[in-house]
Amino acid sequence: MSTVSPSRQQQLAQAFVDLAASPVTAPSDPTGLLAALAAHGTKLLGDCAVVVLYAPDDSCGAEVAGTGQDLLHLARSAATWGEGPGSEARRTGFPVADTPLDSDRARRDWPRYTARAVELGYGRVAALPLHVGGDTLGALVLLGPGSTPLPHELLTLAQALADAAGWTLERERRLRETQALADQLGQALNSRIVIEQAKGTLSARHSITVDEAFRVLRSHARSHRRRLTEVAREVVERTLDLGVD
Repeated sequence: MSTVSPSRQQQLAQAFVDLAASPVTAPSDPTGLLAALAAHGTKLLGDCAVVVLYAPDDSCGAEVAGTGQDLLHLARSAATWGEGPGSEARRTGFPVADTPLDSDRARRDWPRYTARAVELGYGRVAALPLHVGGDTLGALVLLGPGSTPLPHELLTLAQALADAAGWTLERERRLRETQALADQLGQALNSRIVIEQAKGTLSARHSITVDEAFRVLRSHARSHRRRLTEVAREVVERTLDLGVD
């Protein structure tokens, strides 16, 4: 049974740690994470060239990461065309198996991508989906330099790296959703406090009940097409004096 060398174990461990800790600047622009995924993929996946495609929204441009300007240009062009194994894995959510670039399948399904990849010296390609929660938002693409099939163990490791990056993206997405909800709740609470203060102010100023004070506030806001919270804040700050009939 084959064993993994200590240095290889350290590289694997460091890859997963870096992917877990990589910065995600925004859901649509996770440049730190993409760069880490591409860098560790290049280091760990033998002679393969590695490129990462990230396209969270069909209406927005795709992000790509990898090494070498020719490879990045190919990846960007493929994303624009909606062609190639990366786009296919992203669209279907399933891996694209190791495929010879001189095969009928490659020439038929990815004609522009295949011609460009062969010009760059690549002979085989595969793509692993980048899952984020229940969505597929990108892919990790591997390009082999010759005709030798890509090892199954290498493809398994590539999927594990893509999954680790996906977990980081999902964690970030959940954190952002939680923060957005907390902000909404905080704004709602602050608005409610201001409205209650304004009701109390009007009630004391005009010797009316708090229910009557609320009706005055609401009536003014509606007749002037203003937000109730804005009217209430001006009453509290004494910049607006509402007359009571």
